Amino acid sequence: MHELTVAIQIRRGLETELASDEGTLVADVVRVQVGALSGIVPEALQFAWPHAVADSATLGSARLDIDWVDVQLLCVACNDVYTLTEFRSLRCPHCRSPDVEIIAGDELDIASVDVRERARDLS
Repeated sequence: MHELTVAIQIRRGLETELASDEGTLVADVVRVQVGALSGIVPEALQFAWPHAVADSATLGSARLDIDWVDVQLLCVACNDVYTLTEFRSLRCPHCRSPDVEIIAGDELDIASVDVRERARDLS
C-alpha cells in the first residue's frame, strides 16, 4: 500500500513547514487534492493517515480531507476542454483528435492546512 508512504511524505513536508514557526502550530485539518490519474486510492490514503501521524506532535490530531479531481483534457486541435468520464479513449469528443493535454487530474497536492496555536503549558 503505497498510500502509507504518501501519507508519511505529506507528514514530513508539513512538519517541516509547521516547525519553521518555532513549533507553536498544530494542524487541525489537512486538505489534499488527489487526481484520478495520480494512482492514489483515496480510501487507502484516508486509512493510512492516522497511522502515519499517530506520534506527531503537530499532526497527530489532524483530520485528512481529500478532494477528488477528475481528469480534464485540452484538445490542442480544437481548443475544447472536457472532462474524461471513462478511460476508453483520450480522443477529443468534439473533433476526435488524439492531440490532447492533461490540464487536471494527475495531481497530488496539499491544498491547505488549518492550524491553531498549541496550548501553552501553564504549570
